[in-house]
Amino acid sequence: MIKLRYSFILIVLFCISIPLNLAGQKRGVSLERAIQLALKNNIEYNAYKLKVEESKALIPTALTIDKATVSYSYDSNNMAENNHPLSIFGIEQSFSFPTLYASQYKVTRSESELSKRYLEIKEKELIKNVTRSYYEIQYQIGKLMRYRMLDTIFQNFTKNVEERFKKGEAGSLDVINAKAKHQQIQIVMNDITYSTRLAYRKLRLLVNTDTLIVVPYREIKELQLAGTDIESNPGMKYAKQETELHRNLLKVEKNRLLPDITLGYYNGSNRFVGAKNYPSYEAGISIPIFFVEQKARIKGGKIGIEASEKFEEHYKSSLILRIEELKGELQKYRSHLDYYYSTGRQMSAEIEKEAREGYARGEIDYYRFVESIENVTQIELEFLDWLFQYNNTVLELNYLTLE
Repeated sequence: MIKLRYSFILIVLFCISIPLNLAGQKRGVSLERAIQLALKNNIEYNAYKLKVEESKALIPTALTIDKATVSYSYDSNNMAENNHPLSIFGIEQSFSFPTLYASQYKVTRSESELSKRYLEIKEKELIKNVTRSYYEIQYQIGKLMRYRMLDTIFQNFTKNVEERFKKGEAGSLDVINAKAKHQQIQIVMNDITYSTRLAYRKLRLLVNTDTLIVVPYREIKELQLAGTDIESNPGMKYAKQETELHRNLLKVEKNRLLPDITLGYYNGSNRFVGAKNYPSYEAGISIPIFFVEQKARIKGGKIGIEASEKFEEHYKSSLILRIEELKGELQKYRSHLDYYYSTGRQMSAEIEKEAREGYARGEIDYYRFVESIENVTQIELEFLDWLFQYNNTVLELNYLTLE
């Protein structure tokens, strides 16, 4: 393995990845802390949390009852026992059939549960994106450290070739090739620096905090694959809840066929001598006579349930297929990592050891030494790429949701 001067390179990394005017505010943040901050501060996630609260607040609207009717009537032909007309005050209230309120309550509860399920999806996505950005920063840092070491070696190599050129021991083509290779490495380092800054911007956007976030460097480790149970997938739960909502909506439409209930109380009297109170009560039902509209709504509700069940079935099939695809990718990267652990790592160490010892003994020139160290670095970089892709695939499986 290549022995790197970590402290020096990390100082270089901080200098190129953190704005100078904010350097005094930097602080290391763990992944767990970054996720906590994102769940607390992320604007989009908080908006969906408010949508959940909104849906909870709307649950009691299922018990909405029409306004009562207060009336007054006077009929000169409606005479009381004292031979004076009655003034009649009344109050009347209409209610839907009780089972309609129960079915509407189930609808509002289902809508609230649906918003909760969607919040779970957004939470999974947020955690996945924060974790991915966090590890991408560490991945880019690891690449930059290795290229920084190559940059130092090729800087010395270029100087070595230039000195040999002055002595007539090397041609101008050797100098040009050395400089070109050194410039290529610097271009790659600039690209990595840009990618690191971009990953930082993504992380800051997700975390949404005024304090500058700095990710402490750690060697990337393999992530563990969690269970891939289909039924516990938040997207699957959302699809099932949506079907349940359609079923409850159909029950509401069926209950609208039931009669409404009307209750009334009236009291008649007048202000003349011998006046008495004449209370009366009224109870009635409103029976639907024309069923065309409601039958159409019921038919549409049944179709809606069938469509929702189809979407649920499609989502499940797509989810299974996506899991199989990701597991296939995981197996591909797993084989690359196994190769590195079993062969590549040892080969890299042997090449570096032989190159350093051979150069020290004078058995190989500086050009061969540089070429060997470059090969070692490429093996290490390939391993980093495979590990990063492997971890990204694990993240996708652990937090899998489909649009």
